[in-house]
Amino acid sequence: MKLEESKPISYIDDKSWLLADVGRKAIEQIRAQTKSLLDGKYMPEKAEAVAQVLTEGRWTHDYPITYEEAVNLDPHVTKGIPSELYQLLSLCPQSIKHQPLVEYLPIPRFMGPVHKP
Repeated sequence: MKLEESKPISYIDDKSWLLADVGRKAIEQIRAQTKSLLDGKYMPEKAEAVAQVLTEGRWTHDYPITYEEAVNLDPHVTKGIPSELYQLLSLCPQSIKHQPLVEYLPIPRFMGPVHKP
């Protein structure tokens, strides 16, 4: 939902406008990058459709797309990971971290002024 459609403009503070603009730009950039990665692998209409699905906010950033969902996007998706990828990854060992990758905050991180009608 677009910011200006969710509440009257007079109730939207500058910080919210800035965050909405940054978010919109990020989505456009990711969609364009996704389409460029699919260029030559799909017809332009299919590349646009796949890029739309992957960037429309259907899933959160940490949601693992299942094999079945991937096949619905592209029937040519293959299951499994090639052994060459494991060989490549073994060349770049990662340190083990004991902290969560996603932080839960009981309140929104960006608390702007509250305007009441």
